[in-house]
Amino acid sequence: MGINKKNIVWVILVTLLIIPTFWKLVRPGFFSMQDDLQAFRIYEMDKCFDDGQIPCRWVPDAGYRYGYPQFNYYPPSIYYVGAIMHRIGIQYIDAVKILFILGYIVSALTMFLLINSFLGPWPAFVSSILYSYVPYKAVEVFVRGAMSEFWALSIFPLIFWAAYKLIKTEKKKYFIWFSISIALLITTHSLMTLIFAPVAVLWVIYWIFIEKKWRFVLKIVLSGLLGIGLSAFFLLPVILEKKFVHVESMLSGYFDYRAHFISLYKLFVSREWGYGSSGFPKELLNLSTGMVQWLIGIMAVILGILNRKKERKLALLLFILAGAELITLFMMHMKSSFIWTKLPVLWWLQFPWRYLSVSIFLLSILSGLAVYLSSKAKYVLGSLAIIVAIILNIGFFVPKDWLAIKDSDKFSGISWQKQMTISIFDYLPIYAKLPPITEALKLPEILDGSVNTSDYKKGSNFQIGKFEVTEDAVIRLPLFDFPGMLVKANGQTVKHNHDDCRNEEFCLGLISFKLLKGDYNIEVRLTNTPVRKIGNYLTLTSIIVLIWLIIRKNGKTSK
Repeated sequence: MGINKKNIVWVILVTLLIIPTFWKLVRPGFFSMQDDLQAFRIYEMDKCFDDGQIPCRWVPDAGYRYGYPQFNYYPPSIYYVGAIMHRIGIQYIDAVKILFILGYIVSALTMFLLINSFLGPWPAFVSSILYSYVPYKAVEVFVRGAMSEFWALSIFPLIFWAAYKLIKTEKKKYFIWFSISIALLITTHSLMTLIFAPVAVLWVIYWIFIEKKWRFVLKIVLSGLLGIGLSAFFLLPVILEKKFVHVESMLSGYFDYRAHFISLYKLFVSREWGYGSSGFPKELLNLSTGMVQWLIGIMAVILGILNRKKERKLALLLFILAGAELITLFMMHMKSSFIWTKLPVLWWLQFPWRYLSVSIFLLSILSGLAVYLSSKAKYVLGSLAIIVAIILNIGFFVPKDWLAIKDSDKFSGISWQKQMTISIFDYLPIYAKLPPITEALKLPEILDGSVNTSDYKKGSNFQIGKFEVTEDAVIRLPLFDFPGMLVKANGQTVKHNHDDCRNEEFCLGLISFKLLKGDYNIEVRLTNTPVRKIGNYLTLTSIIVLIWLIIRKNGKTSK
C-alpha cells in the first residue's frame, strides 16, 4: 500500500506513540457512552450471519423485538467486521473496544501513508500524531461512542492517498484502492461522505491540474462510479426508501441542527472537558479543532506565502486546503445558518460540529506541509508540535466510568431493555403510528377464529410456525410490516395488511392476515424490493469487475 520496509520503523513509532489514546480500553469490562448501541448492533448483525441474511437489512430485537430495518438505513460495514470478530470467539463488548482501538491505529497509519506519499516520512509522522492527539478523537470514542463516524476518519486519508497515487502513477492498483476506499466511506458513514466529497473533489482537481492529466478525468470518474457501485446495496435503499420509515425524530427537538452551532471560543480556545451533550450550555463537551493543530495550520499558511516561489505547487495546494479549512470552520458557526437554511440535505447532519471530522483532517495535512516547508527547522517544529499536542490532549482519552461486565450482563436485565428501545423512533416503519411501549409477544395473536400454534420461531428477518386453524381466523404477528415483507402459507403467498389495530392503544402497523380452516406451515420473511434488488445486483456486478481488475493487474505483474 505504500508503507515499505524503509518506513516500517516509522510505522512502529507511530503505533507506539499513540498507545495512550486507547490504553484505557485495554482491560476487561466496558465503558459508558452516549451511543450505547455499538455492542447491540454487532449482536444483531451476528444474528443476520446465523440466518445467512447478507446483506443484513432487518434485525429482530430492535423496536422492542418487533424487528427493525436497521441496516437498510444505518451504515453497516464496521458491524460486519465486529460480527466476524465474534465468530472467532471475541465477546461483543470486547469487539467494540478492539474496533475503537483499531480505529485509532488505522487512522494514524492512513494519515502517515497519505503524507509520506508526497512529503516524506518526517512530515507524515508529525501529521499522524497530530491527527491522533486532537480532542475530537477523544470525544468520538470516550464520550459519544460514535463508532461509524470515528472510523470514517480512517478512510479520509485513504481516499486522498489513492486519488493522488492514481493520478500520479496511473497504475491500476490505485484505481482499485480508490474504488474500495469510496465504497468503505459510503457504507461506514454516509453523512461523512456527504461533507467530505467536496474536499475530495478539490483534491482530485488540484492533482489533475498539477500533473496536467485532464485526459485522466474519465478514469477517476469510472473508479468513483465503481466505488458507488460497490456500495449500491446500501446506498440505493438509503436514498430511495427513506419514505418507508419515520425520520421526523431525527430532525427535530434535540437533533435540530439550529441548536448545535459552535462559538469561536469553543472552536479555538476552550480547554473544557466533560461527558455532556451539545446544545446544553451547562454541560461540558469539548468541540475544539485542537489548539496545536490550528496554530500550526496558521503557520503553514505563513510558510506557504514565504515559499510560494520556491515551492509553487505545494504552496498552491496549501492555500487550497487552507481555504477549504476556513469554509469548514465557517460551516460550524452560526453565521453559516443562511447556507444551512437553503440546503435541507445538511439538516441530516443534525450537528454542524460534525464538520470537525473534516476540519481536523485538513489541519493534519496542513501540519505536514508546515513541517515540510520549515526546511532546516522541520525537526524542531515537528517535535515541539508533537510534544505539546500530547501534553495538552492526553488527559482527554479516558472513559467517564468503567463497568465490570461481560456480554451476559450487557444483554440481560435493564441493560437489554434499554438496548431494545434506545432511539426506537429512528427508522420506525411508517405503518406504525408510534413506537411500541411493551415488548413484542412471543407468539402471534388470534384476533378472530380459533388457531393452535406450534414450533413458532423468530429469525433475523423471518418468522415461521405451524398453524392448525380449527375455525376461520384473523392472525396478527408480532412483527412490523415493511415493504418487502411476504407472507406464505404452505408455500403460497397470502395477502396481508397492517391496519388491523384491534386492542392496540395506537396502531403499530403489525402484519395481519386471514386463514381458512386447515393446517398451515406459515413463513413470513423480508424479501428484496426492486430498489434493493437493483442495489444488490449493482454491488455484485461491481465486485465481479473489481475481482477482474485485481486478476488482470496481478497477471500483468507476474509476467
